[in-house]
Amino acid sequence: MTLTCPFKIGDRVAFSPDHHTVGWYQHCWERFRLKPGDTGIVTAIDNKGHVWLDDGRGGFHWQEYKSVNLGSE
Repeated sequence: MTLTCPFKIGDRVAFSPDHHTVGWYQHCWERFRLKPGDTGIVTAIDNKGHVWLDDGRGGFHWQEYKSVNLGSE
């Protein structure tokens, strides 16, 4: 079963990586310009499900993000 990305361009999300992603990628948070807890607006989603936020930040798979309700920040 293949899961599809639930996010759309314009959705507000928070970067919430699992412990494996933190272990593998924490050394390059600066390069991705994104660290756990950062929020932003989805501006691009590629055909493999990688999500980018405003200003080109990100590039992680959609499963590493959580939806943010606008009234909850």
